[in-house]
Amino acid sequence: MNHMKLTSSYAMKLNGDLKALENSITIYRSALRFIIPIVNTHWDELKEYEFINQRMAHTEKLIHSTNENKAHYNFDDEFPKFPSYLRRSVINKALGIVSSYRSNLENWEPDRKGQAPKLSLTHYAYPAYYKGNLFRNFDPIRQTIELKVFKHGDWVYKVYQLKTSDCTYYQTYLTGKKQNVPIIQKKGRRFYATFSYEEDTTLIPEESINRICSVDLGLGTDATCSIIDKDGTVYARKFISFSKEHDRLETQLGRIKRNQKRGSRHNKTLWRKVAGISQDIADKTARAIFEFGNEHGADAYILEYLDFTGKNTVKRAHFWRYKRIYKVLCQKAHRNGLRVSRVNARNTSRLAFDGSGWSKRGREITPNTPYSLMQFTTGKIYNADLNASYNIGARYFIRSLFKTVTATQRLVLEAKVPQATKRSTCTLSHLINLRSELAVLTARTQA
Repeated sequence: MNHMKLTSSYAMKLNGDLKALENSITIYRSALRFIIPIVNTHWDELKEYEFINQRMAHTEKLIHSTNENKAHYNFDDEFPKFPSYLRRSVINKALGIVSSYRSNLENWEPDRKGQAPKLSLTHYAYPAYYKGNLFRNFDPIRQTIELKVFKHGDWVYKVYQLKTSDCTYYQTYLTGKKQNVPIIQKKGRRFYATFSYEEDTTLIPEESINRICSVDLGLGTDATCSIIDKDGTVYARKFISFSKEHDRLETQLGRIKRNQKRGSRHNKTLWRKVAGISQDIADKTARAIFEFGNEHGADAYILEYLDFTGKNTVKRAHFWRYKRIYKVLCQKAHRNGLRVSRVNARNTSRLAFDGSGWSKRGREITPNTPYSLMQFTTGKIYNADLNASYNIGARYFIRSLFKTVTATQRLVLEAKVPQATKRSTCTLSHLINLRSELAVLTARTQA
């Protein structure tokens, strides 16, 4: 698929009657608490509908009276003059919550391991403000927007001021994109209208990819990148590490550890700082990867497919950062028409890129050898992350190569290079050998 839609969001700070906004969010959450049990009670009849709009219409008939419909529940009495689009926003949210609960319950039922899933009625959700009914007159020139809020017992439009910097950013970068409805959010003591935006982009065809930036995300180094072409030639390498940010992270983790030793288990502020620093490291890493690949004309960015399970805290934290890097890198690459792909991560650091087989790593070499180093069977010492980045890029090109050859050619190539038959045993040397064998095979066919 070469055409795709990109979605991004931007939060604009609101200034004005913030008390009315807070009251509106409180009423929205109360309405959500009211509707969730109703949706759960009638789920058996709701799930028979194929489309979400049909489920929403059926739920609305249960709670809202019209000239042609008598409601089964007193929602209209509990929430008088409730805007119709805000009511549908609540219904849509409630359907999603109950659907998730029912799905979790269904997965739990066969084995009944652990505690049964519970349907929570309290959710710190924020309302989506539909255009024409809940917000209007968004004006980046006058820097204003009108929002419908609950004030003096009624839902009325109030004018809110927008920040100059937000409006300038909108006019510079967002005017050409499709603007979707905003979500009104509260962060700390401030309120924001978070708009989502859509834009179309065209990605480079997969068959046109000649040069890639292969990336190994390590625990010691934030990222190790290599520029590789489809023949297996390595053009450039780079180690990406943000030592200052990691020092700040270790400082905050040390404070949490000391507090826990003293008996304090409440460190919300410190954990919030840790999350912020980790996100900052991930965002900077993604930006550095993209800039390195863009500098060397990479057509695609290749990463490992990681899926950590279990309770290893270090691995779980690394996996979280990996997901953030992957998300940000995808946004940057796709906006520029470039691709992002993932390959099998198994044994990328253990198998030597030169095809000499399994290697020793870290303490397996000597008790004092750092884990970042590896030793080939030939005795050669090499950086494990750099070795992994070579193999990651090779696995992508091997997968692409097998897609383009005929079934007969593939059987011949697999017989010549048997290690390439399994993606978990491919290395850079196997890519080079495959290309060489394919050139010979093509020459014979043409002769």
